Amino acid sequence: MTGLNALAAHLDYTAPEHREGCTAKGWEVDYRIHTTFRESGYTGHSCPIGIEDKGACGHGDEYKELVVRIYCPKCGAATTLDAELPGMPMVFDTARLGMGVKPRRCGQVWIYQGPPPRLGLLMDPPGDPQWYLVARRNALRLAPEDIVGVVEPALGPKGGPGYTVSYGLTEMSAPSPGERPTPVFRNHGRLQDLFFPTVTAAARWLDENAVAFEPAATRRTA
Repeated sequence: MTGLNALAAHLDYTAPEHREGCTAKGWEVDYRIHTTFRESGYTGHSCPIGIEDKGACGHGDEYKELVVRIYCPKCGAATTLDAELPGMPMVFDTARLGMGVKPRRCGQVWIYQGPPPRLGLLMDPPGDPQWYLVARRNALRLAPEDIVGVVEPALGPKGGPGYTVSYGLTEMSAPSPGERPTPVFRNHGRLQDLFFPTVTAAARWLDENAVAFEPAATRRTA
């Protein structure tokens, strides 16, 4: 699916809310990883995969738990998030996550980088992003209606490297009740022989042609 990693890096995130009247702009965030035990009527490890080593499968009574707490010392608003860890989390930088990197402007649109194809160890070069989102505004969090399109690697008519575009963001049907639909693009530039030598050139094309496929509610008027 075109650009899914880049879309996942920028869409559907939210933030806690401060209490009414609070003027603080940020949050205190910290986390804890500790060993804990399942609260269950069953005891003992029964999975045949890991009879001798119950750490081999993750179905045991003992597991690693991640607790993240987000709070505001000024107004007292707080959120805690708990999750079971399949392994120790790695430390990344924003370039490896494809988020938190300042977007660059191109005409009336903004270019956001997606994650690199592989997230190696922290000391390894992350490589260039595989996809770049093109959005209508510069914001910490993007919404689907902000997305103009995506720029992705492509081979030119003579086999040289370059980029093409996909645009017209829509959604596939949700796979099961309660799950969010998967975002996809209706139009793919490679099917129309659209080819650009740089990310900027591809983003400029999206900027100049965006009105043709903008949602009606977001179209600019003269």
